[in-house]
Amino acid sequence: MKVSVTFKLFLAILSACVLAAVAMGIAVRTSFEYGFVDFLQEQGANDLAALEQELEASYAQHGNWDFVRARTRGGPPFDGGPPPGEPPRDARPPDAPGGFHDEGGKDGPFTPGFAEHSRTFRPPYMLYDADMKVVASEGPPPPPEAVRHPLRVRGQTVGWIAVAGPTSLINQAEQRFKDRQTQATWIIVGFTTLLCAAVSIILARTLLTPIKRIVTATHRLAGGDYATRVPATGRDELQMLASDFNRLAASLEKAESDRRDFIADISHELRTPLSVLRGELEAIEDGVRRPDAATIASLQSEVAMLSQLIDDLYELSLADIGQLSFEKVPLDLVPIVEAACDVFRERLAAKRITLEFDRDDARATLSGDPYRLTQLWKNLLENALRYTNEGGRVRISVTSNDNHIYVDVQDSFPPVPAPLLPHLFDRFFRVDPSRSRQSGGAGLGLALCKHIVEQHGGTIEASRSPLGGLRILVQLPRLNTHHD
Repeated sequence: MKVSVTFKLFLAILSACVLAAVAMGIAVRTSFEYGFVDFLQEQGANDLAALEQELEASYAQHGNWDFVRARTRGGPPFDGGPPPGEPPRDARPPDAPGGFHDEGGKDGPFTPGFAEHSRTFRPPYMLYDADMKVVASEGPPPPPEAVRHPLRVRGQTVGWIAVAGPTSLINQAEQRFKDRQTQATWIIVGFTTLLCAAVSIILARTLLTPIKRIVTATHRLAGGDYATRVPATGRDELQMLASDFNRLAASLEKAESDRRDFIADISHELRTPLSVLRGELEAIEDGVRRPDAATIASLQSEVAMLSQLIDDLYELSLADIGQLSFEKVPLDLVPIVEAACDVFRERLAAKRITLEFDRDDARATLSGDPYRLTQLWKNLLENALRYTNEGGRVRISVTSNDNHIYVDVQDSFPPVPAPLLPHLFDRFFRVDPSRSRQSGGAGLGLALCKHIVEQHGGTIEASRSPLGGLRILVQLPRLNTHHD
């Protein structure tokens, strides 16, 4: 059985609230129990002290306990008789004040003062004389272990009185009050539990609503819907989670778009030289073209383009996984740049493009890979050769300071539109997408150049050239060498 997170959170909140409510009920009940018994004990102690004073005063007046024994046998009251004008106490109705069975049919008090006090005093007691013989009792006899309190008159013990413990102090009315309090406590706990359940449902749904949106969006994202987004509101961890999800979705959407573009570009770039090769071979088979030196040179040119494309893709794939090898050694950068210029000088001259090379007098020493740096300058010169109009100019300068080496490659017209400059180092990017591979290349050279520069700890930037075309500035860290 699948249990939802909402139900689990509901149970967690409800359990905590119910546990707190039950604990509160038990605590309140326990506090009431002990507080109520303490109250009865304190009241009983006060009543006992008053009762002892009344009995000691009555004993001092009569000199013995015969007045109590006579009273319990129906004799005259131990105060000598009723007040003038009142009938004898035995003749009064049982429920009349001062009657023998006052206070619910119990045996009446022994003195007028005692009678007044008996209206609030409830504990069962037993009166003993000095020889521990029972003189009188009221209510159920106290248990044998009940404490006997001495009654003293003029410093002598004249009797004892035993009172029941706290558990026997609770009469029927008090028991009903106690039961009502217990019932009310658990009713409150029950209503509190229902309130906790309602609040738990609201809290569980409120807290989990953003999570449910993220879960739903995650399922859609896993299904290929990379345009999925979730609202990121608030300032808590859920808002951070939603923002991270949106960034992840945007990254996946861009990655998916790049993958599709990459497949399309690869298909296009591979199709062009293969189509040329197929056409050339079919023309030779049909006898349209002769397999002479010019035809073979054309085929070799297409194979070379195809091979270069595959090599560039392979090296970029190695760069993506960090496996593109670099063997760095201390070297002077100027001879490497100059050698690359010598390689392209003839090809540039064929398009009547003038190549200028300027350098500092100081050595431009750095820690680098000679092969990768040669590849870097060849790619930059290849890009200048392809995109510079005939009769133009290409200028390369190498300058340095104490910390950096700067290689500035500039060409003449045509320029690159300013909005497109940041994208020159993207893979398969062309300023003019309609150009064929023969005139514009595959758009991988500058992407590889950027990776080579970054692996050497440098930067590469594209901007407008004062010559009217493109300017690419490469900055590399200089290797400081000290000679004694």
